[in-house]
Amino acid sequence: MIVISAASGKLGQAVADELIKRVPISEIRLAARTPLKLEAWKSRGAAVVQADYDDPASLNDAFAGAEVVFLISSDGPNDVRIRHHKNAIDAAKRVGVKRIVYTSFVNPTAESKFTWAIPHVETEPYLKASGVPYTILRDNQYASNLDGLIAQTKETGVFALPGATGKVAYVTHVDIAAAAAAVLTQPGHENKTYELTGAEALDGFEIAAVISQMAGREIKAANPPPEDAAAHFRSMGLPEFAVAGLVSMYAAAEAGEYATVTHDVETLSGRPAESARAHIQAVAG
Repeated sequence: MIVISAASGKLGQAVADELIKRVPISEIRLAARTPLKLEAWKSRGAAVVQADYDDPASLNDAFAGAEVVFLISSDGPNDVRIRHHKNAIDAAKRVGVKRIVYTSFVNPTAESKFTWAIPHVETEPYLKASGVPYTILRDNQYASNLDGLIAQTKETGVFALPGATGKVAYVTHVDIAAAAAAVLTQPGHENKTYELTGAEALDGFEIAAVISQMAGREIKAANPPPEDAAAHFRSMGLPEFAVAGLVSMYAAAEAGEYATVTHDVETLSGRPAESARAHIQAVAG
């Protein structure tokens, strides 16, 4: 049995889509705080259970009998996320899960400018010390992070990306899911860490050039200051921890923390990772 935690989100369902290409759907259990969001999967034959990272008993029930748990990292303030991850790891250990596959993030170091790196700084060693065999997938920024900005660019003619001078090896949910599904269903990944990136790293000016080609007109890139980005996110009603996290992610990108390209997606999934350029063209077209 393979259990996907926090399965109602975009990544969880993308992984489920990939898993059913490899194993019978009856071998997949989807755990979510709100199971109603997974009714479509339940109707297809997947087991759907309720599980809350803040409720250890629900985690025990969700993980019981699992060979492997795909532990999708939580959201919220850092202290909440760290508690959630440790609760899930402890529950997996209690019920005898054979392996945990954890979604971390690129450059999980205390020195990172990205404030949300801290939960991964805390969780990775906790997982390694648990005694449960593990696989860590360090995902780069999602290519879909660009989608809203690209839509806005179509209206304004300006691609405004804080930290625009920094290159990012954006990776798609589909590629992460394909790599994760391989790791979840194949032996030989115990106690290993993989860096999942797209096929290339682009900065904001290169992204603007791709949008220009698709739009048939010049699109300029802008590098708005952090305070402008923060004000924008606050105007959207985001909580302060989210504002700080997003602004710090752009600072980390500008510092070059996300520029390294790896071939781990291809190594794991057996197919080349999609380029950020191809994703942008599809969204901007």
